[in-house]
Amino acid sequence: MMKKILCIILMAVMALAASAEQEEKKFDPQQFRRDQEAFITKEAKLTPQEAAAFFPLFRELQGKQRALFAQQRKLERERPCSDKEAAKQIAEMDDVEMQMAKLRNLYHNKFCRAIPAMKVKQCLRAEERFKHKVMDRLVYGRGGNKNRPHPNKGK
Repeated sequence: MMKKILCIILMAVMALAASAEQEEKKFDPQQFRRDQEAFITKEAKLTPQEAAAFFPLFRELQGKQRALFAQQRKLERERPCSDKEAAKQIAEMDDVEMQMAKLRNLYHNKFCRAIPAMKVKQCLRAEERFKHKVMDRLVYGRGGNKNRPHPNKGK
């Protein structure tokens, strides 16, 4: 009997700890955007004027990319029943990828008109580093696991 009570108490404590951890990890899109913009601004050494010119375009691009990503996910989830349907789906997926490339090209040109091209290049590299940093945090935890080897080290 005592073992059962102890087991129930232990499970309750574990459930409370798990729910507290879940609450801590809730995603806040506004905070994510603020963190991303602060990281890019710092890494690319943007002046306040450059940041004011760059980030509205950057957010615009991200919004349009999100719509194309949603379209891609929808196409990837569809299960074709025939070769004809599969070929059509592949063509649609290729079309979305082409739209994505054209969109990036259009906005990279807009970025270069708004701020110097060297700064655009630094912003694009900083965005990639930010994505890797976020992924590392998700994989290795908040503070990172210092005992685990980093996937990019030694390459």
